[in-house]
Amino acid sequence: MNTIIISLLILCYALALGIIFAQVLLTAPVIFKVLDNQNASNFLRKIFPRYYLLLLLITLLALLISYLFFNKFDIYIALVAVSFSLLGYLIIPLTNIAKDRGWNTIFKLLHNLSVFNTIVITIIAIIQIFRVTTIQPIIS
Repeated sequence: MNTIIISLLILCYALALGIIFAQVLLTAPVIFKVLDNQNASNFLRKIFPRYYLLLLLITLLALLISYLFFNKFDIYIALVAVSFSLLGYLIIPLTNIAKDRGWNTIFKLLHNLSVFNTIVITIIAIIQIFRVTTIQPIIS
């Protein structure tokens, strides 16, 4: 049972990493090379809500597993991941409004916040995979 639970938590964070790397390394660099600005914008407005919603669902699952089977540190770490996933999801409409209205400073701030969210989630996923695979977790 312990191995299955540990594997599920690792799977959650590995999925989050996979989604992030696919978005950052595969999708984002190609978009503006293949699509014109209008189609790229339309595509990004469709993909980013799904991107953050999927990250939110996966981090919520990691939070549930951490809450049920791991110690408080793991719960707090998962809560941070959930919070940054939710924040990323919630700022998408604001980012789109700022872009549409030409509020470049606000757009840049929100875009940078989105990038920061992704970095934080990536770091959390890497740390948790490392912790769970190398350090004997405390399972309640």
